Amino acid sequence: AIHYEKDQRLKEIAAKTDQKSSGKLKNGLTFRKEDMLQQRQLHLEGALCWKSTSGRLKDVLAVLLTDVLLLLQEKDQKYVFASVDSKPPVISLQKLIVREVANEEKAMFLISASMQGPEMYEMYTSSKEDRNIWMAHIRRAVESCP
Repeated sequence: AIHYEKDQRLKEIAAKTDQKSSGKLKNGLTFRKEDMLQQRQLHLEGALCWKSTSGRLKDVLAVLLTDVLLLLQEKDQKYVFASVDSKPPVISLQKLIVREVANEEKAMFLISASMQGPEMYEMYTSSKEDRNIWMAHIRRAVESCP
């Protein structure tokens, strides 16, 4: 039943995603809304804040799938791929490292160690518990990533 609910939720997110919006992966591949439903399962989704290099926080909907983490934002009642510091809003789970942020119990670093060069994301959650849930889910997804 949980799988069914998650499948339904993923379909809702995809349906609400703007057809014209797409996200680039670090390797240059483009990820579109229809890719969300290509043999991917939803592990976890929820609101996170993505911190920019200037220190501003942007509210995003983080969607953890089988092999990628999507960062979406709401715009005109639709989801579009988020853009912060021109970093890719689609993060491959391959070689993704999750770290705690020193002295900041609600934050985590996501370090994408791709051949195209590392990319670091600083994400904030609403609570320490929430951060721990996200870190555990992301790590589990990374370990079982195809």
